[in-house]
Formats: sequence, C-alpha cells, structure tokens
Amino acid sequence: MFQKMCVATLACFAVVSCSSQGYLSPQEKKYQRVDAAAHQCSEEVKEKTIDLVAKGKSTHSRWTTVKYVLPPDEEFTTQRVRVVEYRTSTILDDGDTGRAWKACMHSKDALVPELTF
Repeated sequence: MFQKMCVATLACFAVVSCSSQGYLSPQEKKYQRVDAAAHQCSEEVKEKTIDLVAKGKSTHSRWTTVKYVLPPDEEFTTQRVRVVEYRTSTILDDGDTGRAWKACMHSKDALVPELTF
C-alpha cells in the first residue's frame, strides 16, 4: 500500500511539473527560436571554416555570444538579458565581422532587433 501511495505521489509531481513548464510567453518562444537558429548558424560557420582550413585556407574563427534583450512584459517589469551563440570566421566574413553568421540568421528569419552586438 505504501508503495502505491509513493508511486501515485510521484506521478502527481511529474504531471504538475510537466504542465507548469508547458506555458511559454510569446517572448520566450521567440527567444527559443532565435537561440536554436543561432546555434545552427554557429555550427554552420564552424563546419564551413573547418572545410576551408582542410583545403589549406588560412582563417581565424571565434566563438562567443551576443546579448538577446527581452523587453519588459506583464510578467517581468524590467528588461531581461540572455545570450545566444555567435561565431565569426575571417575567411567567410570577408572583412565584415560576423557577416556569414548574420546571413545565416537572416535566412532563418532570426536576425531580430533583440540581438545586440
């Protein structure tokens, strides 16, 4: 009997925990979409850079983050700052730092005003 109560209690906690994480504000959903795109674009720049280096090209690549500023809303009265991945590659950027990453983000409709460089 005690085991059944423990299992039932754990099941209730699991249901409540999962359901409370189910709601995401529109701002949070947008951030998650941009964050996923930033990760994909960083990986794309990295892979293209690795390919060029393997072919004997000389380049410098840098991984860092950029700020993503969430404006105040009904839940938070102040700005919240998060970060997303950002990668540069001198050979791919062709003199315009971050150009390849930004082009990738633009193609994913994820180059948003909330990003601050």
